[in-house]
Amino acid sequence: MVVYSHMWADEMADDTIKDLRIQIDGIDEEILDLLGKRMALSAKIGHVKYTGGRHVIDLEREEEILSRLLARNRECIPENTLRAIYREIFSASRAIQAPETVAYLGPEGTFTHEASLERFGQAASYTECWTVSEIFDLVERGEATFGVVPIENSIEGSVRETLDRLMVAKTRVCGEISLLIKHALLNLTGRIEDVNRVVSHPQALGQCRMWLASRLPGIALEETSSTAKAALAAAKDSTVAAIANERAAVRFGLRIARRAIQDREENVTRFLVLGNLTPRPTGSDRTSLVFWTEDRPGALYRILEKFARFNLNLSRILSRPDRNASPWKYAFFVDVEGHWENSQVARCIEELASRETIVKVLGSYPIHCVHRSVREQPEQNQL
Repeated sequence: MVVYSHMWADEMADDTIKDLRIQIDGIDEEILDLLGKRMALSAKIGHVKYTGGRHVIDLEREEEILSRLLARNRECIPENTLRAIYREIFSASRAIQAPETVAYLGPEGTFTHEASLERFGQAASYTECWTVSEIFDLVERGEATFGVVPIENSIEGSVRETLDRLMVAKTRVCGEISLLIKHALLNLTGRIEDVNRVVSHPQALGQCRMWLASRLPGIALEETSSTAKAALAAAKDSTVAAIANERAAVRFGLRIARRAIQDREENVTRFLVLGNLTPRPTGSDRTSLVFWTEDRPGALYRILEKFARFNLNLSRILSRPDRNASPWKYAFFVDVEGHWENSQVARCIEELASRETIVKVLGSYPIHCVHRSVREQPEQNQL
């Protein structure tokens, strides 16, 4: 009798699952039909924009759609899941409207590649570059629609090569991507005891400096041009460990010796999107500037005073030697909250540009807040 009851319960469960799956199949067909209609409308919009001489790519429109859907969602679908779904829908829509190529700091598997996928999705065409300068060159020559370059990290600070190219860049900054960075120690064996040398990009090594000093004291550290190249080096030598993201372990046949080895849990890298778009104001924007001023008492003060007078908040300010000028000449980079079409920002920039100051507006773009990638899995440190 007990066996019979269990069999009857299993049959009831199977029937229930079958009925639910039939409903899911019907919904999937409806979703497919609706996606087809959406793609057809996207193609029409792309044609209208193209014939009118307008750029078919509208990144801020995508953010508006996401904001509206997230507000309506009421947590029925996790935010990261909804973002991931629509990232690919937007990517496919853009591919229908116009082919787009994204240049990034490669090879595949770097954090810059991850940031590019986060912004442009799988449908875009990606071009690997070996240096930041190469990314700028491809965008400026029109061989890439967009470029993605790292600009600063919350632990290690600014990326010098990006700053140097921004001084002379002919392309605009039209967006930003903020990505939560988690580093892993990867090698062939998965054993930390086998590590005699650690290799990675200088930024990654710097972001894990304290962990390396306490867990691998005396171990040689070696810089590479990317975290992916470091993973490739580790795949060729069992005594070498790479600092990279966990996806690199799958790509290069490595094992994870330790997870989340960055010195701070909230380790964020900000990337800039290069391109010829001019994003419209969204109400939550950032304007990036670089300026040069005469080397005389009070020159820098007089510039910064103008930002305060126009009640503009500077979210970032730093100086960088101008490699194209004589020694000890500096360029100053600032990020201002607000869009250059905003009257206060526009008037401030106008006043800044004088005989004493040369100002270059790098671009205005929507501020991008950090959110965890849907591909990210919960991690625990293996001590």
